Amino acid sequence: MRLDAFVSRFGRFSRSESRRIIRSNGVSLNGVLTNNPSEVVDETDTVIVDGRPLEAFWNVYIALNKPEGYVCSRERSEGRSVFELIDANFSADLSTGGRLDKDATGLLILSNDGKFIHEVISPRKLVEKEYLVETAKEITKKEISMISQGLFIGNNEFSKPTHVEQIDHFHMRIVLTEGRYHEVKRLVSASGNKVIQLHRRRIGSYCLSEELRPGDWQLLSENDRKKITGT
Repeated sequence: MRLDAFVSRFGRFSRSESRRIIRSNGVSLNGVLTNNPSEVVDETDTVIVDGRPLEAFWNVYIALNKPEGYVCSRERSEGRSVFELIDANFSADLSTGGRLDKDATGLLILSNDGKFIHEVISPRKLVEKEYLVETAKEITKKEISMISQGLFIGNNEFSKPTHVEQIDHFHMRIVLTEGRYHEVKRLVSASGNKVIQLHRRRIGSYCLSEELRPGDWQLLSENDRKKITGT
């Protein structure tokens, strides 16, 4: 990566600002001042801008236990954002791998790797998402049967889970490979019931750690990522 691109990305400057700073001898590379924006740098190099070391990051993969009351958006008008929970220099570069509603909780994947995010959310990849659902009314065998067979959920959209299982009178497990807007809520509503609590437990074969408290996050290993996408 060119030095000006490095300073721009990790110093949060525009590309023109980073070139100006470099040419004014405001940047040192491995302890040596340089005014050459085209110098090549990598993750092993030490870059200091106006006395401040830049902390480089490359592809980042995160599992967050999303708490209730947070939105998967950066729009402040919508409320508190899940991105506020990631107190790290790479937070501004992250995207979510499938959103959760403001009142929903559970596993949320974030990354700055666009290809990985696409593999997580693309319906063609058939990545399973498992949800634990609490309903307003007692669940009937008819509702489980209807949801299992698939239902039209509005806007001429048909939803059919890969797995539906009743846990008790007011709880069920639903597994989907698509991520339509409010899909679980609309699916349960189409069966004649209503979701009052929604929790995502699993994506692919990767399950949310029981040790991860609401609002906490952890970096994903290569093996974790393979569990999510299957590749």
